[in-house]
Amino acid sequence: MRQAFMSMPRELEEAARLDGCNPWQTFWRVMLPLAKPSLFAVAIVTVLWSWNDLLWPLIVTTREENMPISVGIATLAGQYSSDYAVMMAASAMAMAPIFVLFFSMQKRVIEGSRPPA
Repeated sequence: MRQAFMSMPRELEEAARLDGCNPWQTFWRVMLPLAKPSLFAVAIVTVLWSWNDLLWPLIVTTREENMPISVGIATLAGQYSSDYAVMMAASAMAMAPIFVLFFSMQKRVIEGSRPPA
C-alpha cells in the first residue's frame, strides 16, 4: 500500500490543496479512490492468507465447533486410512467462498492495472 501511495503524482495532492481541500479531504476524495485497486488486491491476499492458515488454528483450537475449515479438513486425514472423497468434497466447498470473493473483485483489480486512456 505504501508503494501505491508513493507512486501517485504529487501534483494531484497539490491540485487538491489549491482547490481548497484539507489533508483529510485530499486523502478521502483524491488519493483513496486512486488506491482502490491496490486496496482490493490487498483485501484478496489478506482473505486468502487468513482462509488458508492452518498451523496457528491447529495449535490453539481444541473444540471441533471452533475449528476453521482448513483444520477440519486436516483432521479428516487419519494415520492409517483417509476418506479422500469426503476430503475432496470439503475442499471444494472450502474453495467456493474464495472463488466468489475473487471473481467479484477481479474486475476492480484489473481496471486499476490498465493505463489511463
